[in-house]
Amino acid sequence: MALSVGVDIGQAADPTAIIVAETYRPQRIDAAEPAPARRHRVRWVERVPLGTLYGTVVERVAAVAEAAQSWGPTMMVLDATGVGRPIVDMLKRQTSVPLRAVTFTSGEHETQPEYDCHRVPKVDLVTSLETVLQSRRLEVTPDCPLRDDLAAELGAFDFAMSDRGHASFEAASGSHDDLVMALCLAIWWGERSGLQAEAFHELAEQVRRRGVGGAPL
Repeated sequence: MALSVGVDIGQAADPTAIIVAETYRPQRIDAAEPAPARRHRVRWVERVPLGTLYGTVVERVAAVAEAAQSWGPTMMVLDATGVGRPIVDMLKRQTSVPLRAVTFTSGEHETQPEYDCHRVPKVDLVTSLETVLQSRRLEVTPDCPLRDDLAAELGAFDFAMSDRGHASFEAASGSHDDLVMALCLAIWWGERSGLQAEAFHELAEQVRRRGVGGAPL
C-alpha cells in the first residue's frame, strides 16, 4: 500500500485542489492466479479557497502530505504548469515528503528532464483516470470530505476520442475541473510500477543525507 497526494495548483478561476489516494492490490484468493490489478481508494479531498496566498497553500499541502505519510509511503504529485513551479520549490523547502513535479503538455510522449520532474501529455493523465474508472478500480471512502463535489466534477468532465484518435477533455460549461485534475495526478502516479519501492527509497535516501537530528552525513 502507498499513497499519492495529487495537487492541482489553482489559478484565476479554479481553487487549489488536494486529493489523497491510497493505492493497493487486493489479496489473491488463489496463489496460482495472476496478481490482481491495483485499486485506488480516495481518502481525502480538499479545496484551498481562491485568493489564498501561495505561502498558505504550500503550508496546507505540506500538512496534508505529512498526515498522509503517517498512513504509509507517500508521494506528492503536483501540477507544475505555469505558477505551479514556484510552489514546487517552496514545498521542497517546507517538507521532506517526496514529490514529483508534473508539467502538462500537448505532446505525444512523456519526458523526464530531471529526476523529480516529468513533462506529461495531458491526455496520458486523463486516460489513466479514465481507464481506472472504466475498470471499476476507484473507490471513495464514505467519510471522505467533498465526496459529492468530486462525483459532480467527474460527472461533468467530458472525455472523448475522435475517429482519428484525437482526445478531447474539458469540464462542462460553468464547471470546475480542479478536483478531477488532482485525481488524475494521484491516479497517474499510483498506476506506475514500483510505486511503493520508490517511495521507500526516497525516504531512506533523505534520512541518509540528513543523518540523525537532521545533520548532514
